[in-house]
Amino acid sequence: MKKLAVLVALSLSSLVFAQDAAPAEAESAELKAGKELLTKYLTSVKAKKWADAKKLLHPKTLDSIAERKKRMGKEDHPMAPWFHEKVDYYLKDFKVVGSRQGPTESTIIVDATEDNFQIEDKGVAEGEKAAYLLGKKDGKWFVVDKKRGEDFTNDSIKIGYKGWFDKIEKKEEPAAE
Repeated sequence: MKKLAVLVALSLSSLVFAQDAAPAEAESAELKAGKELLTKYLTSVKAKKWADAKKLLHPKTLDSIAERKKRMGKEDHPMAPWFHEKVDYYLKDFKVVGSRQGPTESTIIVDATEDNFQIEDKGVAEGEKAAYLLGKKDGKWFVVDKKRGEDFTNDSIKIGYKGWFDKIEKKEEPAAE
């Protein structure tokens, strides 16, 4: 009877382990690559390596930042951390917590939590939620935009970023016979 109890316990623990491992295996290569890209970007931002961070930004994002500077006289844009670090906050630490497919195959949304040093308060705000939009243009993935404390919706991406991403043809499914 004791052997049976041990076998049952081992079987159950194996089953629990297999269930825990399944979600990681289910993550697509694209989602994994998206999380890696965002990690690379946030690592550059944390180190204040602005040239490295800018290389990972979508070309139209860089155009938007330049347009704001021209129109407003300052680069006050969510994707211009070099502006915010002097007047508002800067990134002390981060954790990428998840990713999901956007409304098209050429968009990914990656969620992170960030610890930001608040300039005015002279203290760190820990665990602030941020959502990042990543998109593929000319076959290459870029970091596109950021929302603090809110999320991107499929409609906001389809409408607000029209023409920003590669059009990926849907694969035709074989006709049912």
